[in-house]
Amino acid sequence: SPPREPLRTTGYTKQADGSSSNYANQVVLAMAAGLVVILVMLSWANDPVLPSGVSSPSSSLASAGALRSSGNARSASSSQPEKTVLRIYHDSKICKGTNYTSYETTLVSSHIASSGNNNIDDETGYYKLSIPEGVDDNDPQPGKSMKIFGPGEVRLYNGQNDYVATVVELEGCTPMFKWPPIRSGRLMHRDTDPGKICQVDPEVQKKFATTKDIAKPHTRIVYSAESSDYFGYQTYTNAFAFLNSSQTDASWLRLLTCEVSDDLSKSFPTFAAPRSLYSKRYGPINKPDIIEKWFKSECDAPHPDDTIVVIDPDNFLMRDLAKWTSQVSRKNALGQAAYYVGMPLVQQLWKEVCEMGCDDQVDAVGVPYVVKASDLAEIAPLWRMYAMKIKELVQTDQKFKDTYERALNIMWAAEMYAYNFACAHLSIKTKVVRDMQARDVDRSIPLDDPDPPAMIHMGRAWFPKQHAAAAEPWRHTEGEDFLDDGFRAVQVFCKCNQTASTIIPWPVPSHGLDWQSYHTLRLMHDGLAHFGPVPVNTEFRHEPPQGYYWTKN
Repeated sequence: SPPREPLRTTGYTKQADGSSSNYANQVVLAMAAGLVVILVMLSWANDPVLPSGVSSPSSSLASAGALRSSGNARSASSSQPEKTVLRIYHDSKICKGTNYTSYETTLVSSHIASSGNNNIDDETGYYKLSIPEGVDDNDPQPGKSMKIFGPGEVRLYNGQNDYVATVVELEGCTPMFKWPPIRSGRLMHRDTDPGKICQVDPEVQKKFATTKDIAKPHTRIVYSAESSDYFGYQTYTNAFAFLNSSQTDASWLRLLTCEVSDDLSKSFPTFAAPRSLYSKRYGPINKPDIIEKWFKSECDAPHPDDTIVVIDPDNFLMRDLAKWTSQVSRKNALGQAAYYVGMPLVQQLWKEVCEMGCDDQVDAVGVPYVVKASDLAEIAPLWRMYAMKIKELVQTDQKFKDTYERALNIMWAAEMYAYNFACAHLSIKTKVVRDMQARDVDRSIPLDDPDPPAMIHMGRAWFPKQHAAAAEPWRHTEGEDFLDDGFRAVQVFCKCNQTASTIIPWPVPSHGLDWQSYHTLRLMHDGLAHFGPVPVNTEFRHEPPQGYYWTKN
């Protein structure tokens, strides 16, 4: 017989069969719930493994490395939930209250044959369901939210039936807004813990590692990206720079936000996880989101004693990071000074949004972040939470926005402040350094400087006045505020230009350019020469310039 649609129930409202929930039923349910709580508490006394959907008072995250190092942790399959539940709350943006609708399923998409059932999506094998329109924070009506319980997921689609994002259990409560507009969902269960599915090809990883044993504690250099052409050439350059920077006992990994592993995953070590719905409101949320999902992977997560260096895709390594990685330990991290370092307003902002550690000093750092894996596992969910909290306050509280946006640029940099605030929340001290990277717009460094930083944070490149004639074929009009009569007389490159992946100034003069411009152009040219052109296709990236930023959701 064809598979039935998901069981649909509601919380203290009219049931799917038309009957009403009465007082007697509520009493019986409450008594049963009380008995379950007693039994669960008794079981916890002898078994520290928490049931699915229940968070530990200290932290709901445990890294795969922590499970691996214990030696006797029970297999997740022994307590694998037998169903996945989606709960949609109709008058709460924080997944509270009794006015909700629940959908649950026990069937796995791979087990469902196409049968002509209108409730089954033939392409994915998932159950189809309608999703109510979200509510903006400044609307007078109550908010809406959704939450997944169990190992499955709900894939979300817009009115044109285009896939937008996926909601999974570890994300907790997902607020539902009018943007992005979601109209339908596909709900599925999993009979295998997704954290047990290995993504990173060990043979590919070996090609991007200087450590002898990837499973043992070492330095992991990671960054977050999407599949677009914009990130494609940066991946090539970033990987090439790693291979030529003489790292000590290190590995390199791309963390990809995408519903599936993309074509570059076959050539570059990659961990991929589905997009958070909130990333369509604020793209930088991808960074803490993918890092949190990486730590939940029993197969691919780092060892808890690893040292993690979180960079951006446009951070190009130039020298060994051992000088900086050797300075970190548990609860003692390190990072490059942020543009807002020393501004008292940052501490004021922290006191306004803090939930713990409100009296702790905020260490104002940006990438690169150098931190122990066991600390980053705790930082990641708080990093994500504070970023969303800041963004929504900007959207709903005009006084808050007026106080902080002009001076701190919190609308775009919310995730930077959120990382700092997550560290303060956990009382993790971060040493502020100023010599780990140089931005393109920082003070020009002479090309022959004997002690340059460890990496470039790329953005633009310039030719000096003496080479102005040679620069003419690539002259840019953007960025005129950065021009001077020295190293930066003519701008020839900007990653903001939609031809940045295909028009890279070359050859360049061997002298006269500053350190940042010369090595930015050299590494991009040599990276593409080494790996070949970035593939263009309709699935993962589109052809520039029109498709420069397009990415697969």
